[in-house]
Amino acid sequence: MSAFHIDRARRLVAARDWPAALEAVALAVQASPQDPSAWYFKGTVEMAARRPGEAAASAARATLLDPADGRSWFLAGNAAQELGDEAGARAAYDRAVEALPRWALAWSRVGTLAFDAGDLGRAEHAFTQAIECDASHARSWNNLALVRLARGDPARAEDALKRALALSPDYSMAYRNLARVAAARGDGTRQQVYSMLAERIDAIRAEEAAAPGIQ
Repeated sequence: MSAFHIDRARRLVAARDWPAALEAVALAVQASPQDPSAWYFKGTVEMAARRPGEAAASAARATLLDPADGRSWFLAGNAAQELGDEAGARAAYDRAVEALPRWALAWSRVGTLAFDAGDLGRAEHAFTQAIECDASHARSWNNLALVRLARGDPARAEDALKRALALSPDYSMAYRNLARVAAARGDGTRQQVYSMLAERIDAIRAEEAAAPGIQ
């Protein structure tokens, strides 16, 4: 039974015993070769073990067995991206949001790849969808702001960044992007203030990370 091997693999993953976990998931798909969930799980373990090539093959098998499984398409996108296959990643993430249109993380990946490819219209649509799915995700607001700034709309970019900071007041990247908005408006004073705030937040985090733990 694949369930036995999957349960064993979960325990081995928790123990970070990757060779044994990989062996367990291989046995799981041998036991149930037509079970797409077994192939999906195998792929997630392979990704965690930093074997994206094997994960891509497992995700391909999972999507072949169940083309409507958005999770497997998302896994395929992650593996393709790790392998440097941007076109393959975009196609897989598109299938993921087609299958699961209320999944904010999948929309965020669609938006990021669209932005990197220069497709600002697609990127804005994707980040807007991500926010509609999860309005509490500060990074999606920040990413939407970047698209709006790139499209020459600093006012709406600023609005999105303020939403990001309302959700995460110590989000240094949002302050850096507010500095970019100020620069686009020719407001050197605000640009300097926002840049200083971002630097101070990062410095505090570095100090906290370097501080010894409480004994």
